[in-house]
Amino acid sequence: MTSNARDIKALRETRVFYIVPNLIPDGSEYQHNTPLRPRDSTLRPWDDDNDGQSDEDPPEDLDGDNMALQMRVEDPSGNWVKDEKDDRLLRVRKPDDKGPFYKRYSEGIDNDGDDKYNEDWPGGIDPNRNYPGNWNINQRGSGPFPGSESELRSALDFIAAHPNIAASQHLHSTGGVILRPPSVPELKLPGVDLSLYMALSERGLKVTEYPLATSVYQWNWPRGSKNRGKGQLTRNKKGEIKGMDPFDGLGNFYGHDDINDNYAAYGGSLDGMYELFGIMAFANEIYRFGDDLNEDGRVSQTEQLIYNDKTMKGRVFKEWKAFNHPTLGKVEIGGWKKFGQNNPLSEFLQREVDRNVDFMLMQARAMPLLEIADVEQTYLKNDNYRLTVTISNKGFQPTELAIRKNNNRAVPVRVNLSSANNVTILDEKQEKDAGHISGNGETEVTWLIQGPRGGSVTINAYHPKGGRIVQTVKLKR
Repeated sequence: MTSNARDIKALRETRVFYIVPNLIPDGSEYQHNTPLRPRDSTLRPWDDDNDGQSDEDPPEDLDGDNMALQMRVEDPSGNWVKDEKDDRLLRVRKPDDKGPFYKRYSEGIDNDGDDKYNEDWPGGIDPNRNYPGNWNINQRGSGPFPGSESELRSALDFIAAHPNIAASQHLHSTGGVILRPPSVPELKLPGVDLSLYMALSERGLKVTEYPLATSVYQWNWPRGSKNRGKGQLTRNKKGEIKGMDPFDGLGNFYGHDDINDNYAAYGGSLDGMYELFGIMAFANEIYRFGDDLNEDGRVSQTEQLIYNDKTMKGRVFKEWKAFNHPTLGKVEIGGWKKFGQNNPLSEFLQREVDRNVDFMLMQARAMPLLEIADVEQTYLKNDNYRLTVTISNKGFQPTELAIRKNNNRAVPVRVNLSSANNVTILDEKQEKDAGHISGNGETEVTWLIQGPRGGSVTINAYHPKGGRIVQTVKLKR
């Protein structure tokens, strides 16, 4: 943002950027300074298993390699077998499998003696499931009530106090995916908003070179489902962006009933920002580990292992090694390491920064931006004038999203006319409601005024998300 490039300087002069470096700083410290890979949660104590204790049974580093990884244990009643594609992986047991069978755990012991391993980690409330709006008490990580977490509550208070916020980017990891609302089936996007999201998503795929743009609700999570649905955009190896139109031939959105393999995320940031605040919100799942070699719409763990072996030289997966567990006996410890699979290693970080900053700047340029496009003076008689002011929106994004209009929360563009030098405003209203202006659209506002030639009036147009523009004009004949 310190660049002197013309487009960057223009953004600095017309936009405001609010940056939250880290919404869960305690979790980041835990990630970098302990063997544990923390969950996407705050570290406020939380009783995951309702046993009256909090955080009492976390994973541990048993073999002293400074990583708490995974354990697999041979057990006739286990639900897992070695994957025939690569025996470093486990797959779900099938009826005709002959074994050996395995149970799998995160690395650690049964600290609280309840015959369960590592079921109560540090923290447990996910800010990205704690947003108000589409909050759901049954959503894992939702917390005791919406906005319960101090980190998120501070962010929500800031957002509510800054109605000028028109767009937001939430950086998550991993997958190389551009996510948009909706995150739950109950939220239906108006067609105008969906079309806007689709257009910006397509542009986002071009600047990031990520392979997929999708709603959260359609995303292939948990791993295993495929991304080739209505309303999704994909980018193939040739760089071609393709997708299925989310509308039918009559312009109606197909809706969620036509979507399979749904992944509902209640209390999520995108729906909260979009529906509650009318903010054009995206979440980029940065960094894609592995390639979709067979182009089936997903990156399997087998494909990730190929990437680990060939491109990463084996740095991201620890080979299984035998270990004598104090209660389980002979186990193997290994699996995916903490760094490299979900978050980029240092040599890949700059590329992720650059591509995501490019997307942010693209979205900032698309934000609404008011301009006084034209001021027409029509002289009538006896020093009377009709003043017609054209207010345009130079942004691709409208001044208000359709969801805000539907929820009766939309704020109109307001245009105020003030006078000086013996000029009188004859209209009853000095300030007028100019309505909502579509992306790249315009509207007109008219006043009747009286004053001598050379008198002046000042036009002041304002919208919280579109900015303020002021212009003074002199009367002439």
